[in-house]
Formats: sequence, C-alpha cells, structure tokens
Amino acid sequence: MKACIIQPPYSRDTGLSDAYFEYKLNLLRTCDDTVDLIVLPEYSDVPCATETLEETLFYHKKYIDILLNACVETAKRCRALVFVNALSQEDGGYRNTTYVYDRTGALAGKYFKKHLPPLEMDVLHLDSDYTFQASEPYVLEIEGLRYGFLTCYDFYFYEAFAAIARQNVDIVIGCSLQRSDSHDAIEIMCRFLAYNTNAYVLRSSVSFREDSEICGASMVVSPKGAVLGNMNGKFGKMVVEFDPKDKYYKPAGYGNPPASHYEYIEYGRKPWQYRNGGASVVQFERDMPYPRICVCEDIDTLSPLKHMAAFGAAVGMGTQEIELNLSIENISTFEEILRKFAARVILNIHIDIEDLDFQDTFIEKITASIRKYDATKHVYFTASDDILLEKIRVYAPNIPCCVDWDGNPDAMAIVTRAVRLGAEKIQLHKFHFTQETVEQAHAQGLRCNLSYVDDAHEAKSYLDVGIDTILTHNGQCLTQLLTNVQYNRPVSP
Repeated sequence: MKACIIQPPYSRDTGLSDAYFEYKLNLLRTCDDTVDLIVLPEYSDVPCATETLEETLFYHKKYIDILLNACVETAKRCRALVFVNALSQEDGGYRNTTYVYDRTGALAGKYFKKHLPPLEMDVLHLDSDYTFQASEPYVLEIEGLRYGFLTCYDFYFYEAFAAIARQNVDIVIGCSLQRSDSHDAIEIMCRFLAYNTNAYVLRSSVSFREDSEICGASMVVSPKGAVLGNMNGKFGKMVVEFDPKDKYYKPAGYGNPPASHYEYIEYGRKPWQYRNGGASVVQFERDMPYPRICVCEDIDTLSPLKHMAAFGAAVGMGTQEIELNLSIENISTFEEILRKFAARVILNIHIDIEDLDFQDTFIEKITASIRKYDATKHVYFTASDDILLEKIRVYAPNIPCCVDWDGNPDAMAIVTRAVRLGAEKIQLHKFHFTQETVEQAHAQGLRCNLSYVDDAHEAKSYLDVGIDTILTHNGQCLTQLLTNVQYNRPVSP
C-alpha cells in the first residue's frame, strides 16, 4: 500500500489564504493512481490561522465546496481513498469532521473529533454535545482494512489508545494542526500510539516554515514504532509504502507466546488504580448544564445500608447533584460513598465544623479522599463560615466553592462575600433573597443554588427567575420536572 501525506504551508496571516488553499489543491492535482490513500490536514477548509468564529466560518464557506469536490475528483481519478478534515454542519451545529471518500468518490464515513480544545469550545462554539456521551472508537472497514481515527488534540488522550487497540485497527488516520509542539514531541506521540495500537499511524499536518522546529511533522509510523517517513517542516507531499498487515508481535512476558503489546497489557490492566472511567461517569461539575436538581441526603440519620440504597436510587434516576452534610462523625461514610459513586453524580459537600482546631485536619482528610477516588472535578464545597471557606481554598484550590447564607438579612451581602472569597456559587434560602440577588450574582459570574424546595410548581417558578440549582428532598418529582420542561441556560454565565 502507498500512502500520500500532504503537508501544506500555514500562516497567521489570513491574507495568504487564497494562495495556500490553491497550493493544497495543486498537491491534490499532482496525485496519480500509483497511490492507494491520501491524507490531508485538519481544517483544510481554513488555510490560515483565524481568531474568531465569524472569520473561521468566512473561510469555511468560501472553500468547503471547492475542497470537498476536489477530494471527490481526486479519489475517482486516482482510485484512492481520501481523508480530509474540515468543518461539517450537523444538526447540533458545526463539528470538526474528518471526511472519508472511497475509491469511487463516495462518502464512506465521517469521524467527529472526540476532544475539543478551548479554542473550539469557547471561541468557535463547535457542537460538543456528542462528546459527553459514551461511545466506542470510530472504525471504518474498507476493503478488508480497519481504519481508526484521531484528530489533533485527540492524540494527547492516551487513555483512548487501549480502546482503539481493542478494535483491531490496521491504520490510524490523524488529521492535525498541533501548531505549538516540537517535531520530537509529535514523533514521540505518534510512535507511542502506533506501538500501543499495533497499527500504522498516518498523520498529516501543516507547516509554518520549512526550517521550523514546531508544527509540521507529518509522518508515517509502523506498529513497531519505527518512523517510515517524517516531513518535519517541508512543504509538499510524501509517499510512503508499507504492508498494513505486517504487525508487531512480541512475547507476552518472558517465555510466553507472541502477542501484540496491547493484548499483553490487557492481561494485567487494573482500571480502578488509575482514574474514573466508563459510560456511567457524568460530565465534570464545570461542564454539566444548568438548571439542575440537587437531592439532599442526610447521611447522619440513615443506616449505612439505607444511605447507600438512597444514593443508588438517586444516581439511578438521573439526579445531577446530591448534597452531603459532612461532619467529623461521618468521614468514613463519605469515603464509602466515594468508593461507590465517585464521578457518577456531582456532590455538593456541605461542611459545618465549629471546632476551629479540627477544621484543618478535617478538610485535609476529605480532600485527600476526593483525590484518592479521582472525584476532584465532580464535587464542590458549600459552607456559611468565611474562615472555613478560606481554608478550603488553601487545601483544595481547584475545587469550586459555594458560599451559603449566613443569616445576614441584607439579601445582597452573600454576593459581596462570594466575590471577595473568589467563590463560584452562592447558596440562597428561599425566604431570604430577591430577584436582584440573582441578577447581581449572575452579573458577577456566580451560579445560584436555592434551598429547599419540595414542590414542583414552586420549583419551576424559581427556575423561571434564574435560579440555577434547586435543592430538594423530593428528588424524583423535581428531577422529572427538568425532564418535562426545556430550559436554554448556558453552562457559563
């Protein structure tokens, strides 16, 4: 099999877009029927670096039809597979997409990038809803060969490599930009990927300059981790010949029969030693949409068997959050909950420790448990005492804090406190806040919790005025409320 890897020039000057796009098309025109597949880089519809959504879409709309038509024509003329990355408008919005055209020019499949960096999430606002759903690695089988896919940022998430390997892929297609990594770093990632998946890695990127030591590095790597070709900064195309069925097998431990690397690793894998994973893991606290329902569980008044059953029921019915009132007496219960439910629900951990001498030790213990069960991104702390909140910030600076009402009759005081403490949320009580409290909190980037509301009609009225999270003892009823009522509330204020 012969693979043609295309590496066009790239610039921060969008004035070069027409010239660089035409350069890319000319490379396609020079391909002939001696090649079996052609790989182009990420964002082939946006030839130079853009900074805004409007600018990106301008170039996308200008070039996309020309680009895809050229890929179809090339596939037909060369009788080759063509892999090209560009934006695609789907039902939920634009997606970063790798298009696959077969030898007849027919669209054989689309791979949607699994991991979106801040630029694509916060600036381009690409559709990302699908990335929060459980999914298998995307694999296309064409002419007896199995193709897996990674796009740019995907290359960094080695947790996914084992899942790709289990699909018995022969070739991994990587359309990329990766404009800041060195050639050495990119080569390390590609060799690691090839060795761990027992597949050939075909990576296409762009180059700033031919003498640049960053960006570029379009390459082909074998399952042994051997680099069969690396363009470094060179503009143009590279053709590499390889046998996709020539895999690498080694003894599965000394004296054992040969096996692929990932098969040997699968034998001893212990996922509970690493980090939370699987389809039951929910979105991180920072990503989970609002509004939410937070079910209150008083673990002080329940037997161990009953509190675990209550937790399981709440998680099973799709509760977004559970509030825990933690005290010195129930630390062991808290660890048991984390062991079973860490990352399966957001935990609103309410702390009220009056003993100043024990506050530091207590906070240290619970934050250590949270780290142990990899739950840092699935919890936040709530407290009414400012000194306690300041200590929490010291011991757990990466965990969000929620300022609880401290009895001050001034409805705006809680917003002032939260801003001073650098908190992310406030927890209001339904008889001690006003509409202005919510508006001012949102203006400061604060989310608003409200406790406690057990009636669905009443809860809806609070959600309608902007409350982000309702705390309740009636979880089943209010969780159903969110299912039946559609809200359009952004994740970020």
